[in-house]
Amino acid sequence: MDNGGNPLDAGQLAELARYFDEEVTFSRHIGAKVEEVEPGWSVISIEIEDVHLNGAGTLHGGVYASLIDNAMGLAVLALVGTRTATIQMNVHFLGAVREGRIACRSEVVHRTRRTATAEAKVYDAGGNLVAMGTGAFRVFEKKGSAIV
Repeated sequence: MDNGGNPLDAGQLAELARYFDEEVTFSRHIGAKVEEVEPGWSVISIEIEDVHLNGAGTLHGGVYASLIDNAMGLAVLALVGTRTATIQMNVHFLGAVREGRIACRSEVVHRTRRTATAEAKVYDAGGNLVAMGTGAFRVFEKKGSAIV
């Protein structure tokens, strides 16, 4: 699905969402679901289960980080249409969540030929901001599948 560095079209975006939901093993393991994906934008959610909680009974930081990384990576991939890789990421944990649904909204904020920068915000079911992050992504020029 290499798209020569161009944004993905509607059919490719649908296939990318399906791929993330069904074939990305870790994403599937944590129960992440793609709700929206457009070039440079994505929303991914998780219904919190006991397996997502830390010893204090709140959402584990690794779940936040995984969700943020997936949402940013998906937004970048939909924009650039070629292979990418996370090269740096920062996460800020802002609030504790114990149950319900969380949704992560991500947007690409800067892109060059070889890199892209994205930001993501995680909201609980009440609309409260509970985590946020930024990430830098390497955009590969080598031909290959956009779905890695």
